[in-house]
Amino acid sequence: MYKLAFILLCILVVSCEANKSNNTIQKQNTTELAPTEITIDEAVHNFGQLKAGEIVLHTFVLTNTGDNDFVIESLETDCGCVEAHFNNQAVKPGETALIEVEFNTAGLVGTEYKTIEVLINSKELKHLAIFAQVENELIDIKY
Repeated sequence: MYKLAFILLCILVVSCEANKSNNTIQKQNTTELAPTEITIDEAVHNFGQLKAGEIVLHTFVLTNTGDNDFVIESLETDCGCVEAHFNNQAVKPGETALIEVEFNTAGLVGTEYKTIEVLINSKELKHLAIFAQVENELIDIKY
């Protein structure tokens, strides 16, 4: 039984890595834009308890607190189970931008922690994260 659970866990890890394929969304080159300050209302979001197969959404809010416009150049996720979308317009000082994240829990089990790297003309690199406790009836792992 333990061997079967271990084999299934290995298959899940390998399948997530195979889907990873550097899920990058390229948009606009921000190298010519001056760096600015960005704040994130909630950089880490907890989806709580989920059932395997659920698809959930969360919207992150980024606010331009600097003196220059900012544009999101790209988003990089660490797993194929996470998709991130944003609008590609310059955000003026004082305005906000939205990043919508879709998390597909199909084939996952246990505590899941996923990150999204935001490439932006900010003075420092920005990261977003989501996590959840995923229950999967097909995989029963006992510790």
